Amino acid sequence: MVTGGTVALILLASLVVLAVPALLTRKANLLFIGFITPTFILSITALILLDNFTYTIFKFGVISTVGVERFLYAAGYAGICWWIFVSLKRINRKRLRSASFLSLGLLTVSSVGILTTSFNDLYASKSAGGLQDTAAAERPNIIILGSDGLSAKYLSVYGFPLKTTPFLNELADTSLIAENAFPNATNTTASTTSVLTGKEAIKVHVYRYPDILSGKNSFEHLPGILKQHGYQTVEIGTPYFVDAHRLNLLDGFDFVYNESFNLPILNLIRSVLGNSPSMFFIQTIVDRAAERLLHIFFIQNMQNPMSEVNNPENRTSDEERVDQIISLVDHASRPVFIFAHLMDTHGPIFAHAKQVFSKGPNTKDWDSKHYLDAILSYDAHVKKIYDHLAESGQLDNTILVMYTDHGFQYTINERIPILIHFPENKYAGRLKNNAQVIDIPTTLLDYLGIPAPKWMDGLSLLKGEPPVNREIFSTAASSPPRLGPPFYQLRVVQVIACQKWYTLSLKDNIYNSGLIDRHTTVCDKNLLPSESEVHQTILKYLKDNGYDTGSLK
Repeated sequence: MVTGGTVALILLASLVVLAVPALLTRKANLLFIGFITPTFILSITALILLDNFTYTIFKFGVISTVGVERFLYAAGYAGICWWIFVSLKRINRKRLRSASFLSLGLLTVSSVGILTTSFNDLYASKSAGGLQDTAAAERPNIIILGSDGLSAKYLSVYGFPLKTTPFLNELADTSLIAENAFPNATNTTASTTSVLTGKEAIKVHVYRYPDILSGKNSFEHLPGILKQHGYQTVEIGTPYFVDAHRLNLLDGFDFVYNESFNLPILNLIRSVLGNSPSMFFIQTIVDRAAERLLHIFFIQNMQNPMSEVNNPENRTSDEERVDQIISLVDHASRPVFIFAHLMDTHGPIFAHAKQVFSKGPNTKDWDSKHYLDAILSYDAHVKKIYDHLAESGQLDNTILVMYTDHGFQYTINERIPILIHFPENKYAGRLKNNAQVIDIPTTLLDYLGIPAPKWMDGLSLLKGEPPVNREIFSTAASSPPRLGPPFYQLRVVQVIACQKWYTLSLKDNIYNSGLIDRHTTVCDKNLLPSESEVHQTILKYLKDNGYDTGSLK
């Protein structure tokens, strides 16, 4: 009701504007102009419904059209618009009057919901009110350079016998390295959300696309804090899966894929609806309508998110992403925070600039040799950025973070890389005890001298070794999402303590444990929790975060 009422009020406002010519000229026949508004809304609705149906059933839709097919869609859409327009003009006044009374009643009910929703002042209370940091110009640039699916055991900087990371081997001498670091989620969307918010996935209920941030979680994140302290904030990732826009991460990034978040009409609606489900629904429908219309009228190609992720030939290359990072740093008028997610190492088909470890075509899923070449490409990308920073005199004014979202083939019980190079080679050294992805935002804020908010779950790696018996939680989600109660899409909860992992499968209530491959620090047995203690810890973890654990007793 809130969504429909909001759209209806906007349409009524447009109808008033369109009625001006008739009022000024006193020619009632000019009122037909007002039919343009409902024609547009009904035709857009028809297009989206038809496209969803054909793509779901027949795997054919707007996104798959090229050439003449796009022209036929455009002609068909124009024909639907004309048919709706003519049909609306034929409606007699008696029927129109009856429909008006019904619409007025529905709008009255909707208005109550809109007024109730508007009292939610979350958006105003969490929005940044301009620059709040007078020392912003003195702060360093921050570049988080993630690469998809890196397992530390394949990186020579972490002891792999082949030289897959020759540059990172050199950079390690002047950087802070977590030898035993782990992700907080098995899925890219959840893991990147964790590194941006400093929260575990279960705290924000984002496990995989299309989960979104909601309520106060939409405003509690690292880019929002940095933005309030004078940073220009930019995300360079992958549409839908590493996408602050689709994630409903609000008031954080200035630009996502070169697109500004400052959309006047949506901002106006958000000022009334705040961060409500209705607001996100309206924004999503606007996006879906726009991308389809732009595609069929040959203005802009519609993106296929699955193709962009799984087919290296159909996505932005990592070389382009790196060039964009360099350009942003060179042209920034104030400190810049860049969150970039590179894709050469994303499986099952990997991308790389040259073949060193592999031979033949790159067509086999999860080919380990091509994976090593993809890691070598990532290493070269880091080197290109580092060398440019050094040559342009910006190295000692930049924090460079290298990390990943999860391990090879989405593993969460293997070590992943976390390597941070600070200005003037500060804090160089190796940490032995367990670290995790959500430590990154807390560490960055600590370096900047900005107090980490209480809602961040991680620890600063600048304080020395984390506790030796620290427990690290990770989650895995079903694919496709299993949306039944009591755990919905949540499939596995994992705890890592010292050199051991412990998992509980929520689907079949099976508990497992094992040793972490090539963990470099072995705890004494008296520091390891017992199997029963960890089992109870997982149950408590689920219960504390709102899940019914009755079926797991």
